[in-house]
Amino acid sequence: MNHNDFFEAAKTGRIQNLYLFEGTEEYIKGQALVRLSGLLLPAGLEAMNLSELDNPDADALIATAETLPFMGEKRLVVVRECDLLTTSKKSDEAKLEAIKAYLEKQSPSTCLVFMVKGKADARKSLYNVLKKANAIIDFSPMGDNEAANWAVRTMRALGKRMDLTTAQKLIFTVGHDAALLKQEMEKLAGYAAERDEILDADIDAISVKSLECTVFQMVDAQVSGHYADAFMLMRSVLENGEDRFMVLAMLLRQYRILYHMSSLMEERAPQASLGALLGIPPFAVTRTQAQAKRYPRERLRAAYDYLFDLEYRLKSGQAPQEGSAEAAMFKLDAILNAAKV
Repeated sequence: MNHNDFFEAAKTGRIQNLYLFEGTEEYIKGQALVRLSGLLLPAGLEAMNLSELDNPDADALIATAETLPFMGEKRLVVVRECDLLTTSKKSDEAKLEAIKAYLEKQSPSTCLVFMVKGKADARKSLYNVLKKANAIIDFSPMGDNEAANWAVRTMRALGKRMDLTTAQKLIFTVGHDAALLKQEMEKLAGYAAERDEILDADIDAISVKSLECTVFQMVDAQVSGHYADAFMLMRSVLENGEDRFMVLAMLLRQYRILYHMSSLMEERAPQASLGALLGIPPFAVTRTQAQAKRYPRERLRAAYDYLFDLEYRLKSGQAPQEGSAEAAMFKLDAILNAAKV
């Protein structure tokens, strides 16, 4: 099940005694553990009934899990980075068998949660035991719609209103990482001060921009003829540690979107369907249309083909990565403006 299923079950008190929390969305994973602790442990006695172990041996894990709760019905035992669920080394067979044997007769007064950073190793024997027990909760990054709705709810909890379109802009601007989104929403709430509503302009003013958002702005400046702005944005991305190959990959994606947008407009595709067809948020559709309208479709296709070929040459070692992103900007200008190349 995914994290949404977990939180829905928690609302109705349907808590299992065994879990594996895996996935790259660490913030929501942590929130799930907080929710579990709040539901299971008596107020004021959390420290007495919560144990956290870092890759314990079998004896330590079993002894902790077998300890009776203090003045309550449940104990919560959190096992972090168990090597039986990671690729760090070959599994200790004795440890594995001991833990598997314990899980077959697990104490009903203990909720045992295995937690790993990122994804667990699905090849491991313990992983399969937990899978058969329906204990695995997937904390993968939120999709666009889920993240936007979560942002609206979170902003409401911070005492501010934010409509769904503005939330979509926030997701596009900042990215999908929940911890970063929460940090940026707290900044926005403080920036708005006494004002109740968060506006698009607030996001433009203070929010940290993701690579996707910056490349979108860079292409927007380039196709608008504002080359100094485009190069300034590229320089800021590279100075912030992104490598040129990643920047080129994002450029390729953006020009693919522009080419397909041009094709869809020529085919008179319904306006309402464009965002879904291109995989872009609704608020970005109009801006992307404006970008695509500036050049004939064949020039956009030529730009896309050039970037596709450049990516292949970089991956195959036929072209050096150093200076490739900067050179690509000049080449794209020549292609779009039909200069001799």
